[in-house]
Amino acid sequence: KTMADSVFRETEQAYLEVKALAADVKTHPTVVSEKKYGSSWYMPGGNSYRAHLFEDAGADYLFRDLPGAASQPLSFETVFEKAIHADYWLVKYNQAMDMTYEELRQEYAPYENFDAYQERKVYGCNTGRVPYYEEFPLHPDYLLKDFVWIFHPELLPGYTPRYYHPLVD
Repeated sequence: KTMADSVFRETEQAYLEVKALAADVKTHPTVVSEKKYGSSWYMPGGNSYRAHLFEDAGADYLFRDLPGAASQPLSFETVFEKAIHADYWLVKYNQAMDMTYEELRQEYAPYENFDAYQERKVYGCNTGRVPYYEEFPLHPDYLLKDFVWIFHPELLPGYTPRYYHPLVD
């Protein structure tokens, strides 16, 4: 128990240090999360860990008004209407090679109409190649650091992201 408490305190301290980096940012870029599966886009609720991480990273999560912590199934049209002009779009996927913009477009052509797609501000986490699900429950500080780097790269010069990387052309 003593060791577990110690590890928790270290992780909490690391998280709070990264959160403090973004606490006074002047701009809060907008962000949308995930992508559609089948006919629904499962958007994390406003009280989800993801919504809290975006806020702690100095971003404005466009769906923070969704109730609860669970992901909510939304239509593509609902997401598109609210998030077409999002500054950043973060997606998780699982495949052998890292996703490209063309692959994202091939998956669902209307994706190319998002500003974040057109401005090349889509970041992907390939859960088939990085230990995202294995690590982040124990180390939310790692994920927060990636988010701060995406939204405010000037705060972490020289940082190499652990999970999320820009999609490539």
